[in-house]
Amino acid sequence: MSWTEKMKDWGGGEVAFLSEDGEAIIFIVVADPELLEGKFKGRLSERIGCPVITLEGYTLFICGKRLARRLSRYEECFDDTAFMVVRRGEHNDIETVYELSKCTDPDLTAKLFEWKEENFDATQIEESLDAAKKIITG
Repeated sequence: MSWTEKMKDWGGGEVAFLSEDGEAIIFIVVADPELLEGKFKGRLSERIGCPVITLEGYTLFICGKRLARRLSRYEECFDDTAFMVVRRGEHNDIETVYELSKCTDPDLTAKLFEWKEENFDATQIEESLDAAKKIITG
């Protein structure tokens, strides 16, 4: 059994977090956001699951409400624009900020939209949401 087959069989979903300083993700948005509720360091926490396509394929990008609100300002661009988010802050740093910008590489943007057209299956969203809920609720 190949790695891909094993991962499909074992589940776990496609979920992405930015947890280290300088970590970045370039993506296009493919569906509406989902509210994820769970506990973080013993406190009730709400995160947003953003269904996106990266160069590696589909993933559910999990971020905070502030970043998701900033991303929502670009909703009218979701059909033709890729975005980049960069984390600025060490692991567990409460002062962490996330830089959001439009991707300025037209070839990369075209690749992401091409991947969406050729490979994206909306059923992946539900699988990744289930996996994210398990992660967030501990």
